[in-house]
Amino acid sequence: MRCRSNNIVWLAAALLMAQAITGCLSLQLQKLQEGVDVPPPPENFVREKTSLKEVLSRYGAPTDLVDMNGDFALHFRGAFYRGLSLSIGVPLKNTLLPSPSVEAAGSLLRYDTAVFIFTADGVLKDMKYEKGTDRSLWEDYW
Repeated sequence: MRCRSNNIVWLAAALLMAQAITGCLSLQLQKLQEGVDVPPPPENFVREKTSLKEVLSRYGAPTDLVDMNGDFALHFRGAFYRGLSLSIGVPLKNTLLPSPSVEAAGSLLRYDTAVFIFTADGVLKDMKYEKGTDRSLWEDYW
């Protein structure tokens, strides 16, 4: 006795093949980067010793500058976008009005971020770094 699931697999494969031949199958991948790469702070960046000039010479112009009641923070951010779009359709507009189609899309936006907090004198008070692009895509979706 044959397993019915084998018949279903062959039927699905045949329908997909017929769809690819007679219809429209579209796959679109997107990768975008906004801003610059944000490297991790070097070992020689030490709290209460590193100057504003050293940070700016390493990272360049900040994305944001935030006033913090006498202190201030420099925020450096790089954004990375990945997207996927899949659509399958059968062009039946000439014979039937509604053309059957299926579409699926997904996107993920991640950030690499460095924040440096300085005193009013321009001395490093605190720093934080997060490399969002190091995490796997699967973990970020779930």
